[in-house]
Amino acid sequence: MSDTANENVVSLDDYGQMRRGLGNGPGTKALRQIRELANSRLKQHVGRMMEKVDDALFARAEKAENNMAQTTYFDAMREMRIIREDIEEDFTVGFNLRFNQGVPRQAGSARSAGLNFEDDTSLGLVGKDDMEEDLAIANMVTKTRGTCTQSLYSLDKRIGFLIRDPDLEHWQNPLGPEAICDAFREAARRIETGLEIRLVIFKLFDQHVICHMDELYKEINQSLVKLGVLPEIRTTVRKSNQPAGHPGGLPAPAGAGADQALSGTGEPGGDAGVAGTGYAPGASGGYIAGGYGPAGYAGAGAPGGYAGAQSSLAALTFLQQGGSGEQRGPGGGFDVDAAAMASGQVNILHGIKGSPVLQELGKAGDMTIDIVAMLFDYILDEPTIPDAMRALIGRLQIPVLKVALLEREFFTRKSHPARQLLNRLASNAVSWSEKQGYDDPLYRKIESIVQTILDKFEDDTGLFETLLNELDEFLAREEERAELRTERSVKVMEGRERLAVAEASTLEEIEPRVSEDVSLDFIREFVTGHWKNLLLLICTRQGKDSEAWNHAVATMDELIWSVKPKHTLEDRKRLVAMQPALLNSLRLGMERLSVVASERDDFIARLVRAHGRTAVNSDERSQAPEPTTEQPAGDDVARQTVTSVAPVEEKPVQAQNKTPGAAEKTRRAEPVNDACARQVEALRTGAWLEVTDDEGVAIRAKLSWISPITGTYLLTDRQGLKAGNYTRDELTGLVRRARVRILNSVPLMDRAVGTVLKQYQKQ
Repeated sequence: MSDTANENVVSLDDYGQMRRGLGNGPGTKALRQIRELANSRLKQHVGRMMEKVDDALFARAEKAENNMAQTTYFDAMREMRIIREDIEEDFTVGFNLRFNQGVPRQAGSARSAGLNFEDDTSLGLVGKDDMEEDLAIANMVTKTRGTCTQSLYSLDKRIGFLIRDPDLEHWQNPLGPEAICDAFREAARRIETGLEIRLVIFKLFDQHVICHMDELYKEINQSLVKLGVLPEIRTTVRKSNQPAGHPGGLPAPAGAGADQALSGTGEPGGDAGVAGTGYAPGASGGYIAGGYGPAGYAGAGAPGGYAGAQSSLAALTFLQQGGSGEQRGPGGGFDVDAAAMASGQVNILHGIKGSPVLQELGKAGDMTIDIVAMLFDYILDEPTIPDAMRALIGRLQIPVLKVALLEREFFTRKSHPARQLLNRLASNAVSWSEKQGYDDPLYRKIESIVQTILDKFEDDTGLFETLLNELDEFLAREEERAELRTERSVKVMEGRERLAVAEASTLEEIEPRVSEDVSLDFIREFVTGHWKNLLLLICTRQGKDSEAWNHAVATMDELIWSVKPKHTLEDRKRLVAMQPALLNSLRLGMERLSVVASERDDFIARLVRAHGRTAVNSDERSQAPEPTTEQPAGDDVARQTVTSVAPVEEKPVQAQNKTPGAAEKTRRAEPVNDACARQVEALRTGAWLEVTDDEGVAIRAKLSWISPITGTYLLTDRQGLKAGNYTRDELTGLVRRARVRILNSVPLMDRAVGTVLKQYQKQ
């Protein structure tokens, strides 16, 4: 060690004093400095996390299944705004307290090691909430230990040196994930809205604080190196209690790097690195100095059930990250065509099972390779995924195999992040077509995710969850934009259909009335022209059950009756009594239709004269009073005028007799009597279809809306733009002619795993 380094090395003879509170002696200066550094960084990360709480709780409130759950999330939002600063302060105080007083190994290990259900007579006394929180904290600790193995190993050595506990047998690292997570858990006890909310906050802590721990540990290590605290770290070998490859062997504890390390000396600068043919504890995917293939593999521990399989997994990582299958180290190599592997279109897993570097996986490993190989046989044969997208997913063969080797629950747990990510990639790949091109945002996003996995995935399966969250955020933004476009298309179609139904309803009311023998043609013209438009307007805006509709129909009936011959005194009296109100209703109706004043006055005048004639058009003319040709009251009504505007344009009656609404209503009444029709009838919004047009070009579109009025099916593309609309009969005809293919909606991985496991059991 240099003289400068010797001058900077601190000696802590009194860590006991420090545990009662940091003093001012030379032994505590280094600890105080890294405590302040950790405090500063953790405050920043926790502060940023707290800024995300509102959005996270609001998003969950929007997706809540019932009002009670939604209310809980809104209450939590209000509570978190009130206690945010208190939680941040409690976390800082709790972290400093644990750092200053030290974390005894015995007290800290029980919680950090997770839950032990063996011989635990007090398990029944543990509350369910505490168990859930224990699991959440244990998962965060395990994740941190897995992703920060190398930097934590170096930090443990330096902290151990400072507190005179070299292997931290008596004390835990006060900067370790156990102390940090426990401090946050205590701070989160202020949250009173329930366990579910605390678990949401823990999840955010994991996403926005825990994910930065490795960079924090590296920064602290560099700071200690500058102070001269163990600039070089020598690794040692300890004999494991279990021989390598023991069938019942358990993975080495996270962070127990020395148990896995080969002799070697770390690079100057603090963090142990590759030296000779060895590797430092926790160094992921170290390579032999000559560069011929993978060397030892170390991570958060050996895969479940595969003790001693590190070198095999390292070999797979070497192959995954672009290493040639023909390159061979001491353990051998792979007989794999590099071009075939890079294409993603060929299943390479069947050919690697007998490779020498995978021998240590044993029979259980061979079985896993077989199942994953069959899984990709299924995926690579999936017809609903476009070829280019299928090739991207096919490049994940090695990473998925490694996940299956590392975590057996990959096959049994549908919510496993790797399975969920593959499901999401496949389901969204269905919505893409090569017509959209390789610059399409979805294609670029999926390509980026696949490349990230190939470049970065070694043994931390948490990467899949991170990428899944990124993909979900991307898809949510895309979906939001698509929904806005779809809404506009739906509103346009809905307006047209309501108009068509209103026209049909209006004609149903008018045709029976005007088909009768009406003595005066000008009444027929008025009803089929102006009054029809008024009924159409009312039906469209207010509906057939409205008071305005009933009044307009009644006025039309009275108008038609008023010009028919009156054969009794009672009819003539009724006509005289109703005339003022009838004329007023007609005048108001024409005003609403903006009929020009001259035309309106002319019609009222003609109607009054017609009323005069009908009053004497009877068998009892001698008894009828002599009507005047022109009644002053009628003329007065006729002379009432309003500002004139252009009349409403009317469509020919014959062209409206066959409206889409009426025709579709008739068609939907027909029974569903064949398989194709039943297939269409079973479709629900959100289903994806492949439709081939008359020119043979296939497009992929989503069923976005089924009209409640006419039953029309609206199809949109991934951007929410209209791709077509079909009646049920039209869509059934396309299915029958094999021009529509309904794409499978069951998640690909769930289908594949279920099918493959059944096939494997039959072998």
